[in-house]
Amino acid sequence: MDDENESEDPKKLSLSREIKFMMYGFGDDPCPYTQSVALIEDIVLNYINEISLSALNMGKKGKITVEDILHLIRHDSKKYGRAKELLISNDEIKKARKGFEEDKYHI
Repeated sequence: MDDENESEDPKKLSLSREIKFMMYGFGDDPCPYTQSVALIEDIVLNYINEISLSALNMGKKGKITVEDILHLIRHDSKKYGRAKELLISNDEIKKARKGFEEDKYHI
């Protein structure tokens, strides 16, 4: 089923596998209707496309920055808070990896 979407256009992004897992995690059936997955995938891809185009038109020409995305979602407190949380976690992971690399070479 998933392979049908992926084989039509190799450049087309498919999130159906991840969406199925997320739907199940939020209480849906382990094998949700294909139409439900396709609808959610369409909504998600449209949202990503709209945000990306808005961010592209905001900042430096031809470049999207994290600040542009944060600026666009600043009025949605849940999205903004989650994005900030993920950015902080990403920085912590980078620092931890750097620490391991330094320890590796100083032993």
